[in-house]
Amino acid sequence: MFLMNYSDAKNPALNHPSNPSSVSDSHIPGISEPGSPRRTNGLNRVLACAIAALFAMPLSAAELTLSLQDEDGNAVTMAVVEARLTAMETQNNAPVVAIDQVDRRFVPMVQLVVPGQQVSFPNSDNVRHHVYSFSDIKQFSTPLYADENVEPIRFETPGIAVLGCNIHDSMVAYVYVSAWQDTALSDSNGDVALTGLEQQPQTLHIWHPWLQSPDNFYELDVSNNTSGERIELTLPIVNPDQQFGFRALLPGGTQ
Repeated sequence: MFLMNYSDAKNPALNHPSNPSSVSDSHIPGISEPGSPRRTNGLNRVLACAIAALFAMPLSAAELTLSLQDEDGNAVTMAVVEARLTAMETQNNAPVVAIDQVDRRFVPMVQLVVPGQQVSFPNSDNVRHHVYSFSDIKQFSTPLYADENVEPIRFETPGIAVLGCNIHDSMVAYVYVSAWQDTALSDSNGDVALTGLEQQPQTLHIWHPWLQSPDNFYELDVSNNTSGERIELTLPIVNPDQQFGFRALLPGGTQ
């Protein structure tokens, strides 16, 4: 409810043009006149705010989706896809991830981590295992163990660590420590999506331990692909025979 002050209404002096408090800005020379300094400054401030808001708005993020298969049409799972745009900082507080041991196999075979992240190695088998790595980025060896837990291993350096079991030569796994923020693993259908990219990459780098290419990497030119486009790719993947053991499953098969 609006209440009128009758004392003011009865006092004509308060409403007289000579009283400064009764004169609106619209009646003050120089305030609203076109071209006046105060009006120009006000317009400049509005324009500056509008420009600042425009630049503060987030740009549209790029997105790429890939469908990976081998030459026989089988889905390629656990392939690492990187857009090397922004370096990943060390994340010592990243959650611990696991590589389990089930039916005398490492599960998953490939674990993607960031620098500083820890990996645990639970043993879900009813036999003992002894996990180790001689890789350049990380050398370690767990005790021989079955039911007990062992301390997780921290991976600080970007690169690929190949893991084996000192008891079962056919067991092999890989810890991929990515140096880049925009990295993902292909799923069971061979699909992988890179979302929220700050810009459209020119090249994607794809790694898989069974890729028949130098250092098991494949470079994909995506400079002509548009954001949101689905890319279907056939990779030269060969599944090695497990009977050759751990050494044959190292990247390149020669290390």
